[in-house]
Amino acid sequence: MPLRKMPQSGIPRAESSKQGTRLQADVVMALSPDEKFMSMALRLAKKAEGMTSPNPLVGAVVVKDAEVIGRGYHRGAGLPHAEIEAFIDAAKRGRSVSGSTLYVTLEPCCHSGKRTPPCVDAIIEKAVARVVVGCLDLNPEVGGKGVEKLEQAGIRVTAGVIEERAREINEHFFKYITTSTPFVTLKLASTLDGKIATSTGDSKWIGSPEQRSRAHALRAASDAVAVGIGTVLRDNPRLNVRLPRSNALQPRPVVLDSKLRIPLEAALLVIHDSPIIATTQGADRDKALRLEARGARVVVVEKDGEGRVDWGHLLAELGKMEVMSVLIEGGASVAASALAKGVVDKVAIFFSPRLVGGDGLSMIGPMGIREVKDSLGIYNVKVTAFGKEFVVEGYLSRGASG
Repeated sequence: MPLRKMPQSGIPRAESSKQGTRLQADVVMALSPDEKFMSMALRLAKKAEGMTSPNPLVGAVVVKDAEVIGRGYHRGAGLPHAEIEAFIDAAKRGRSVSGSTLYVTLEPCCHSGKRTPPCVDAIIEKAVARVVVGCLDLNPEVGGKGVEKLEQAGIRVTAGVIEERAREINEHFFKYITTSTPFVTLKLASTLDGKIATSTGDSKWIGSPEQRSRAHALRAASDAVAVGIGTVLRDNPRLNVRLPRSNALQPRPVVLDSKLRIPLEAALLVIHDSPIIATTQGADRDKALRLEARGARVVVVEKDGEGRVDWGHLLAELGKMEVMSVLIEGGASVAASALAKGVVDKVAIFFSPRLVGGDGLSMIGPMGIREVKDSLGIYNVKVTAFGKEFVVEGYLSRGASG
């Protein structure tokens, strides 16, 4: 039975090329039944944002006779997958899923994970008639095998329904599962002329409370938040999520501190259970032991050409810790080094309607770019306005999540 792939329709998107990005106008179009139910499944999946790592976000909806009889989403590692949650929900309603259509945002797994059995077997056992998939799983242990097994069992499969959105919600997972390194987002917040502080270092508050709330939402969706030691010494940040009614797990702070200058009384050492302090060989061993006594994990990585923490080595170490995503928050030199080393997958730049002038502190430090042709391009750009401010999001390369 051949796999049927649904074309996308009615989904606004940005078209990109090497020449730049063209934003298309929103087009209001009626959703097909498959798109309608897949949209419901995607909304369910997003409910667990920040809670499932190192697993993906997955939502599922069971439909029978054009009626939703079961809903579910994966709530966290070790808990039932979305398909099973939807089956349980249907059973609670007294409904049989035999002969139904299952809408699931990610290809059902066909292998036994560390904590859960394969969902494909449960789908076959429940005699589901049809499965509609948002996108295929890039996990090498799945990668189309789940769909193949369903079809071999006589279940009709349609894949690629609202595929772009289904892939986007799991861009962290896809990067991690294919490279064993975290997806990296660089978050910046500045004035319209790109300044994060005045010449005296004053930066409170360039952005509005709503901007800070949106920034906390990015933290909530990330496994770790990385800053340089300069930011810690200057601002003593807590680096935790402070949102009302947030169920997200707290991200782990990662401090790039090649000489272990972090104070033992730093707020992030007090608030978090196991913050990561990335340093280099030659750092004070006694200081490292005292930090570890405070609950920190001191990770010694290689030096880069400037004697600082090497990004590539650090991200490889974080991947071994099952850190699936990293949000870089500052400061200017850390942002510049991450961009220069090519480790940033995505940027989110918040702009406030203020002007500081040339003597202010730029949001990105020197990168040694001398010609425009060598500058970094950002593609698939999305601009979102809120109040008097706006955020620009885009990707530096398509990579594994493209």
